[in-house]
Amino acid sequence: MTWRAIVLRVMRVPPTPAPPPGSEPLVFRAAPSFFTLRLIRWSATQVVAIVGLVFAITIVHHSVAPHMPRYMVWLMTAGEAAAIVGLTFEVFFGWMIVRLDYELRWYMLSDRAIRIREGISTIREKTIALANIQNIAVRQGPLQRILGIADVEVKTAGGGGKSSEIEHKKGASEPMHVAYFRGVDNADEIRDLLREGVRVQRNAGLGDPDEPHHGNEDVEAAVTELLAEARALRAAASP
Repeated sequence: MTWRAIVLRVMRVPPTPAPPPGSEPLVFRAAPSFFTLRLIRWSATQVVAIVGLVFAITIVHHSVAPHMPRYMVWLMTAGEAAAIVGLTFEVFFGWMIVRLDYELRWYMLSDRAIRIREGISTIREKTIALANIQNIAVRQGPLQRILGIADVEVKTAGGGGKSSEIEHKKGASEPMHVAYFRGVDNADEIRDLLREGVRVQRNAGLGDPDEPHHGNEDVEAAVTELLAEARALRAAASP
């Protein structure tokens, strides 16, 4: 059994998510640069932890150990060895989690809804009807600009506005009325497809994707054709 299979079994990661309601969806993936960005941030925390451990061991052995009984020095040495083993395991396991977090991101867009799944230790899956989307924005930080990636932010009505965003920044769970296509290198394409899908759905007067709809075959066919053209453009642009 591979390390990937072991981690997926231990973390109980579910299989591929079901497609959202509507036509066969376009599936977008996070760009390789997104993994690079996550790896940089994760590596920085590991460097801090390693430097801190080395500094603590050095201080203890040079300043404290000479004044302690030998058995206490042995206990401290055993504790240091356990800390080194634990940190080594955390580095290896942490790298696997970062890798799988990048690989197992699902961004799906049909003619009626989006479905997004992300996370490994904590799995978040959201389905949002295009007709309920109120705002679509492209967000890009300094490092993202350097790496050529961005996040597409999708918001629906409600959710408390700025107060819910402040709570999220303080560490609360992500608001249910907000979803992100994170770390994509085709943010403008995704934004334009979302806007067109929202426009078509609103003109058709459609709401929640789980509600039954009658008629509107021409509208769905038009959006399906639009998505097919987008797939063809992406295939033509691929090396």
